[in-house]
Amino acid sequence: MQKFNLNINTKSFTDFHNDLNMKKTILGLMVLVAFASCTQTEKTGFVNNSELINDYQGKLDIEEKYKLIDEVSKKKSDSLGRAYQQEVAVLQQKMSSMSEQQQQVAAQPFQQKWQVIDQQIKAEQQKFQADFQTEIDSSITEVVDFVKGYAESNGYTYIFGTSDVSRSVMYGKEANDLTDEVLEALNTSYKEKK
Repeated sequence: MQKFNLNINTKSFTDFHNDLNMKKTILGLMVLVAFASCTQTEKTGFVNNSELINDYQGKLDIEEKYKLIDEVSKKKSDSLGRAYQQEVAVLQQKMSSMSEQQQQVAAQPFQQKWQVIDQQIKAEQQKFQADFQTEIDSSITEVVDFVKGYAESNGYTYIFGTSDVSRSVMYGKEANDLTDEVLEALNTSYKEKK
């Protein structure tokens, strides 16, 4: 009669069982990590760029400042225009009794004087436009920087910008529209700095 050795190596069975448990644990952790990464949402919102920039008090103040400067400049131009017309009338009256050659000689200093004045007015207008544009560009940069800081301090991963002209956000839930909230914070910050 033959004897069968039914000695089961308990060490190898235990090792197999431990390996199986470890594999189950690792697989479970991988599933949890995958699930967590899939369900983790990023906080996003959007603003209407046009509304945000156009209603920013800093920009409105710049526009008001330059509106006043423009009004003063227009009054000056109007005054110069009236003076020009008066001088033209006086010169025409004097020139009516002059020969053509005398008229040319008499008109030359008048034309030179008004050319210089016209060049000064154009230079002032160009400076006005350049200064205005520089300040407006600066206020737009302030808005962009503010939105960036707002996003960082309020835990937003993204704040998208949209407008009627450029639609980078085709649809957004009303709850994600941060325009009014950001505009209020922006204007409050501006008033505090002022």
